[in-house]
Amino acid sequence: MLIKKIITDNKGYYFPLYNQYLKSSITPNLLGDLKKDYHSYLLKPTSERDLYESYGRHVLIYIDDHPYYLSGKGSKQQEDVLEVSYAPLSQHVKRINKLYQIEINSFIPLELPLELHQIKYKNNSKLKQKIKVVTATPFYGRSANNIFDHRHVTSLLNQIKVVEKGVVVKPTLSFDERDHLENELVYGFYSNSDDLSIDGYYPIYDDFVNGGSLLYPRGLNKKYQIGDEINGYEGLGGISYSEIIIKPLEEISFYLGYSISNKEEDYYKLLNENDFGRLLKENNAYFKQLLRKMEINFKNEVVSDFLKFVPLQPILRRNFGNSYLPHHDYGKGGRGWRDLFQDLLYAIFIFDQDVKKVLINNFKGVRVDGSNATIIGDKVGEFKADRNNITRVWSDHGCWPLYTTDKYLNYFNDYQILMEKVTYFEDQFTHYTKKTKNNYARDNILKSSNKPYLGTILEHLLVQNIVGSLNIGEKGFVRLENGDWNDGLDMASNKGETIAFTHFYLNNLKILTKYLKRYEKVTLFEALGELILKMDNTHLDDYFKRVANFEESSQEYETKELIKGINKYIQYLTKVLAKKGIMENGAFHSYIDDDGCFLDDKTVSLTAQAMALLNQTATKQQSEEIAKVTKEHLFTEKLGGYRLNENYQEIKMKMGRAYGFAYGHKENGAVFSHMTLMYVSGLYNYNLVKKANEGLMALIKRAINEESKTPLGIPEYFNDRGIGKYFYLTGSATWLLKVIKEDLFGIKMKAGKCFLEPKLLKTDFNNGKATLKTKMFTGETLFIYENEKGLEYGNYNIKLIADGKEIKNGFDKHYNTIQVICY
Repeated sequence: MLIKKIITDNKGYYFPLYNQYLKSSITPNLLGDLKKDYHSYLLKPTSERDLYESYGRHVLIYIDDHPYYLSGKGSKQQEDVLEVSYAPLSQHVKRINKLYQIEINSFIPLELPLELHQIKYKNNSKLKQKIKVVTATPFYGRSANNIFDHRHVTSLLNQIKVVEKGVVVKPTLSFDERDHLENELVYGFYSNSDDLSIDGYYPIYDDFVNGGSLLYPRGLNKKYQIGDEINGYEGLGGISYSEIIIKPLEEISFYLGYSISNKEEDYYKLLNENDFGRLLKENNAYFKQLLRKMEINFKNEVVSDFLKFVPLQPILRRNFGNSYLPHHDYGKGGRGWRDLFQDLLYAIFIFDQDVKKVLINNFKGVRVDGSNATIIGDKVGEFKADRNNITRVWSDHGCWPLYTTDKYLNYFNDYQILMEKVTYFEDQFTHYTKKTKNNYARDNILKSSNKPYLGTILEHLLVQNIVGSLNIGEKGFVRLENGDWNDGLDMASNKGETIAFTHFYLNNLKILTKYLKRYEKVTLFEALGELILKMDNTHLDDYFKRVANFEESSQEYETKELIKGINKYIQYLTKVLAKKGIMENGAFHSYIDDDGCFLDDKTVSLTAQAMALLNQTATKQQSEEIAKVTKEHLFTEKLGGYRLNENYQEIKMKMGRAYGFAYGHKENGAVFSHMTLMYVSGLYNYNLVKKANEGLMALIKRAINEESKTPLGIPEYFNDRGIGKYFYLTGSATWLLKVIKEDLFGIKMKAGKCFLEPKLLKTDFNNGKATLKTKMFTGETLFIYENEKGLEYGNYNIKLIADGKEIKNGFDKHYNTIQVICY
């Protein structure tokens, strides 16, 4: 097991289960939902409130004629003790009181569109008990849109059938704002037991409730039998088991199965101890090997145990997107542009050999005007303008593809990728999405002379970063547009500027000049080449006009001339940041609002400090001042560390919706894990190791703290009470692993070679050791850091022993074990 928790109240825990067919959320009380996709939910879509107030996988257990529930909703169950354990991707619950011990094991098998549950009921009393089990899971069986769009009318589509040991529902149609579509899916519920016998079925919600409720149904005598068909009602996964008398300490078992499939299947045949155990074993084995991609042990056992689950979080986000879990009650499963590239970082860290083709494919979402598709579909190369077909520009979007590509190049030393050619994304939007056109490719592939235009990856990187950095406002910083990393800053699209991501673009331009130096000449389409040679924002509108209806020829350009243009602009941005970007208190400004006024004066926002240090645009002296001021203004250890901003004491209508949130929540002053970790990484860049370690450990300790109500892993943020929110699906997990591997343990890749530059404090060693196991080059490597003398960082040197032989720092081959001796 990954972790075991004892809880006596509902802390709002939930856990994700998934395979290629299904996604579900499940709580210790079996609440949550189950779906195939946004338009195919078997259980009603849930959000945070439903963690307490819904019914989910509802089962009644009558003990001597008194109702009890697997969900623990009964008045006599409020003092139950719950022991919740999580394996890599299965949930295990024990519910205990004086009458019973109930064990519930839940998971989704690897290769079946099926969610499975094993329930074991044990008589804990000294008396015999009369037991009757009744399952009563309400079918939802439709699109999430239908919650408030024809909820009743869509129930009229339901064709409900009682089958052997189950109930299936197949709506005739699926309709909402998309269209009227013939439905192909069958929603199924099944139950089986070797200890109990079925005496009837409850396939209809209305008949079962019968004027009562799901907790106190009045229709228990209204039973149906196998073969009965009823159409036009809300379905219920209802099965009645006959009463049974069990002795003290005697145990009975029964199984539940929920399916979404293309036809009726006899899934009840898998509801037995042997098949359940076999499928669970396969599930655990698969997800355990995913966790082994990075195994970290440092500080102490508690911290090391906490880190065991984190490597699964980037994989969960790749499968769930930013949707489908109770906190993530928005979106339809797609991932955003920023997420797409940041999630790839973890694949790079573990030397995933498939990362190159995925990275190349991602660039197909770049528009030739420097913007990009903001929502990525499920299919390879599928890009969309936005979840509501309303396009927006986030000013930071041009930054992340280059950041990820640079990581790839340092890990794999594969500069050939820069010359790979891919298409561009085209839709109706032009001029950095400010204008539209009618004549565009309906397959969303940019054409020139009626043929798909192919540009190199280097060209795509130049397009996004040249346009992004030239798109500046009145004060000379990058325009904020509809937001940056903080998409709550969405009300300053006219005069808003992001000083924070001006730092990022500045560093990206420096990186691009390094790439260009590798070549004497490069081929670019003419509008881009001419823009770089001029490298002046006054020519940006002319560029937009030229590429709006793309008929560009390609031309070779001498890289020394391109570099000259870029370097001139690098000098300009550097001067602007130095002259206008720094406040009197020593911190960097972060933003300019829609009135053209700086957001901060005596206050501090974390984002600019993080971006400056992460991209190393600050001087050493500035970094020390930033670290001092930022801690004074934003650090609250008991809440998890660094808040995103200070309290402005007003709604910033000229900045964004974020400042309508109560202070300490989400993008208005919460401890945002992602930005905190980027800031911590920046502190490490400047060897401000103690402050970096302090920020890192404050975040980890808060996630571990039971008062944070965080079940596993690192959440998106901690609110004003230090409670974790938005579990599992967060880029913070990738950045936590990045900080630990590259910054703390100092395992850094540069041009295909591994250099060890550890920044472990003496308190980071556990009995003189710290270990990290991960894939390096072609195989797994165990790094063992040994600090027998308890030396502090700054007081030790290192030597490397690889498979028993001393080696030099900067190696480019695989070793099974590397000892890092601190002396």
